[in-house]
Amino acid sequence: MTLTVQGWSEASALHTRIVVVGRDLLAGALASALETYKFTTMHIEPNELELERGIEWQPDLMLIDVRSLDVTDGSAFIAQLHRAGLQVCVIDATDDDDRRTAWMRAGSSAVIDGSEPFDQLFQTIFRLLRIDPPARSSRRSPASLALRPPEQPRRDSRLPQFATLTHREQVVLAELMEGHCAEEIAKAAFVSISTIRSQIKAILQKLGVNSQLAAVAMARRAGWAIDSAPETSPDRVSVRGTCVS
Repeated sequence: MTLTVQGWSEASALHTRIVVVGRDLLAGALASALETYKFTTMHIEPNELELERGIEWQPDLMLIDVRSLDVTDGSAFIAQLHRAGLQVCVIDATDDDDRRTAWMRAGSSAVIDGSEPFDQLFQTIFRLLRIDPPARSSRRSPASLALRPPEQPRRDSRLPQFATLTHREQVVLAELMEGHCAEEIAKAAFVSISTIRSQIKAILQKLGVNSQLAAVAMARRAGWAIDSAPETSPDRVSVRGTCVS
């Protein structure tokens, strides 16, 4: 039977192989999320031995997180994959034009901003694979659900890593976990986009991470949940709709 999720057909991804290259938990989370769309994935470390294993697997796409790599090593890895005839997409902080240029020259087909929400990241992956993406929805997607450990009981939201977050910052983090972007959150809360961006910056600083993706992955890995608040609370955010790319 063909699985259909919000307009997504299982046949679109069947037999499509993606290798996710990265050292941190985000890479593993991405691989798991991609599998919810019926992609076949492999998660490997960014070293010569593991890259050879990934190349031998003959994937349709190599998704490599280069944020922990310097330009020399990262370019060498990308060039090696490109010479093997593989399509490469990298994840990095795109505010560094020199690094972005280096990745493209080495053979990357695209550079994904590591601060983008998962929704935007998946749109880029679908485009590179020339597969129609699922219809966008304000509800949590299967990919988002995959990032929460299965059957894991909800823990106290006052975990040490998250105890310093204000309630507003908790609300924003919860919305990021749902796949909503800063523009959506600002609109729903009737505040400026700069306010939401400042709150996101504070969240990243307090959690000790450098991107929204990493913050979301960290929260899901920890089993974090927002503190309960009355539905009538002015801090409560209810996001509807999606961002326009």
